[in-house]
Amino acid sequence: MVSGADPVRVGIIGAGMIGKTHSIMLRMVADRTQGSVCVESVYDRNTDRAQFIVDKWPGARLAHSADDLIGDPHIDAVYICTPPASHREVCIKAAVARKAIFCEKPLAMNPTQAVEMQAAIAENGAIAQVGLVLRFSPVFTVIKEMCSQPEAGRMLAVTMRDDQDFPTRGVHDSSWRNDPAQTGGGALIEHSVHDFDLLTWMFGPVRRVSCTTRNLNGALGIEDFGSLQFEFVRGFHGQLISIWHRMIQRPSNRRLEVFCENLFIACDHEAVGPISVQRGDGFEERIDEVDILRRFEEIILSERPYLSPMRDVIRVPYALEDAAFVAAVRGECAPDPAFEAGVAVQSFVHAAYRSARTSSAISLESQPARNLQFGGIRQLK
Repeated sequence: MVSGADPVRVGIIGAGMIGKTHSIMLRMVADRTQGSVCVESVYDRNTDRAQFIVDKWPGARLAHSADDLIGDPHIDAVYICTPPASHREVCIKAAVARKAIFCEKPLAMNPTQAVEMQAAIAENGAIAQVGLVLRFSPVFTVIKEMCSQPEAGRMLAVTMRDDQDFPTRGVHDSSWRNDPAQTGGGALIEHSVHDFDLLTWMFGPVRRVSCTTRNLNGALGIEDFGSLQFEFVRGFHGQLISIWHRMIQRPSNRRLEVFCENLFIACDHEAVGPISVQRGDGFEERIDEVDILRRFEEIILSERPYLSPMRDVIRVPYALEDAAFVAAVRGECAPDPAFEAGVAVQSFVHAAYRSARTSSAISLESQPARNLQFGGIRQLK
């Protein structure tokens, strides 16, 4: 934990798209919080990529290896922004070194690795947060709040479609996402892991899941389509369609539709944008972006007052996510979302994969624990 006037000194392992994104977001945080954070060290096997981030932070240096960065006594917190195959090793070493840890999603290649990482974090008392950024989305936060109001009535159904150009080119340009040795799967674990977490965060735990996947790209175990049916513990049902397509000009997009007894909501944006709403016997109306941001600011700052310095970038989920982590390292709050949320959603996604392999519904035995931790997984007879 870092307190007082000293900045949180960050080391970034992995300088690809997401590593660069966090560097930019951390600069936003530093500029709004009197230098509460700085990037001190960066490691990537591609030194040009690492140098790009280093050049943005005066005094930062290139690390010779991940071990070099983790072993640096001047580093307070480690960002793990590498492909999933290396997450377990890097995370456990950082935990043993008692560094604060921000680990990108998915946490690992499988639930067993994720649990081992969580155990190392707990054993060493490390602060740890997972990169489930949709919990900081203005539109989803507002929709969650609207559905929780008594006048909405009981939940009936939720439907989501998540589509993205196959992320090996363009803005994502991550060839490893089509390499089974580097990732635990395809569209579901690499992109819709956000959706799995979002749906349980918004609407509560899932009792069971049924899933069908398809592979058109030819890489074993890298599905580019998933169709899922959920049964929520509260008794209503949901659907998710996850697609990696080949239309590079189509922006990454999520569409969410929610039906309650007295409320319908539809949204085609994953961060900021208008939503369509119909209440009771009234006509469909549109809540514009300005009103969404006003409501979001009111909700999130009442729950997380430590984010108040970020008001002018309240529309940027990644900036809020990183500000929350810095605040946690400084002892101002608990990590949110905590590492346990990443472990839970890893088990959820792999239950979906098991359903696809066995053509069977899979039950998730929920336990009353923080951040929707799920218990064992069993196949329904």
